[in-house]
Amino acid sequence: MKLIIKSPVKTSKQNTNYNYAVQVTRLILRLIGVWPIPSNASIVERIMTRTQNVICYLLTAFLIVPGLLRIFLKEHEFKSRIRLTAPIINCGMACLKYILLMYHAREVQFCLDQVSQDWNDAVNENDRRIMLSNAKSGRKFAIYSALFMYIGGLSYRILIPLSKGRILTPMNTTVRVLACPSYFVFFDGGVSPAYEIIFTLQIFAGVITYSVRCGIAGLAALFVMHVCGQLSIVVDKVHSLDYVPKSNNRAVMILLADIVERQNKIKKFLKKVETTLQYVWLAEVTDSAILVCLSLYYIIMGLENNQFSDVFTMTVMLASFAFALFTNCYVGQRLTDQSIKVRLMIAASKWYRFQYKTSRTFVLLMAVSNIPTKISAGKIVEMSLPTFSNIIKSSVAYFNILRNFT
Repeated sequence: MKLIIKSPVKTSKQNTNYNYAVQVTRLILRLIGVWPIPSNASIVERIMTRTQNVICYLLTAFLIVPGLLRIFLKEHEFKSRIRLTAPIINCGMACLKYILLMYHAREVQFCLDQVSQDWNDAVNENDRRIMLSNAKSGRKFAIYSALFMYIGGLSYRILIPLSKGRILTPMNTTVRVLACPSYFVFFDGGVSPAYEIIFTLQIFAGVITYSVRCGIAGLAALFVMHVCGQLSIVVDKVHSLDYVPKSNNRAVMILLADIVERQNKIKKFLKKVETTLQYVWLAEVTDSAILVCLSLYYIIMGLENNQFSDVFTMTVMLASFAFALFTNCYVGQRLTDQSIKVRLMIAASKWYRFQYKTSRTFVLLMAVSNIPTKISAGKIVEMSLPTFSNIIKSSVAYFNILRNFT
């Protein structure tokens, strides 16, 4: 019996590749205390993470509650209420997604452990190259999503209040604008130092909101692109079957067993990922559809009122919402396309070259690969590019209805 001892150099390289794949998403989710706590974490680390969770809940509540009070107690015009709706919906849905991520923390940790294990098991240089290529794609999506979201979100939180400055009302009182207008029952939020404190806290609340959206896009890209990498390895192994001598039946059977085992492993992992993120994706799809609609409405209102700073900011926000949704839908489409590629590669393989009993194994492989692999949001909405286009079309349609109604 031979013992397979991994080289420390290879192990270090595999750990480096895994850290490269998860680095961006881990940084974002650790910022808001959602990254799973390791089993060997110290008590201090656990207390710090739970403190982060409490702070995040308090900051989101600080944004939602005064915003709702402003809508129902201070604003009476429909247009004014619509203008205040988007920040509350954005923050409220972010809080819901935050809770879902916290609830599924163990499942997320299981999926991360599986990704790490796959990197450790990748002893073949070509397999590691394929996995690294897909990991780079997932990392790029996480980076681009974060850039769009933070630039658009923080410009909304900072530039809009600063560009408007102090406004003199018909009642001859000076008012300073907040990015998320609020109503505080026991004090005036427009005077110093209350205004500066609220302004700062709203920025922090915005960072939490945008980090949740970026983190979800990063997790989706990380897990799904990892599956795409595993499917690409299956394609490579099926392709290599054509070059195995037909007389070497043992080598063929070993390679077929590896393909079947890898396919089963992929399906189990993907099922776990979908169970973990399906309701998060559903909240993301619903949130994005509403916010795209409202962003379009705010852009038109800004153009009508010659508020070009608002138009610029909302255009960037619209792009960030659309790109976050596109990331989730694109990786789902990429997964389906890759599974179709596996099916075509198996069907086009030269299975007829092998012995009769060996050729019958390909029937099972074809049956397993015949149904394209898909992921869904809450088992309701399929994550794909047609879904992305349908959501954008629906948002534009609801925007037209809203514009005609107001």
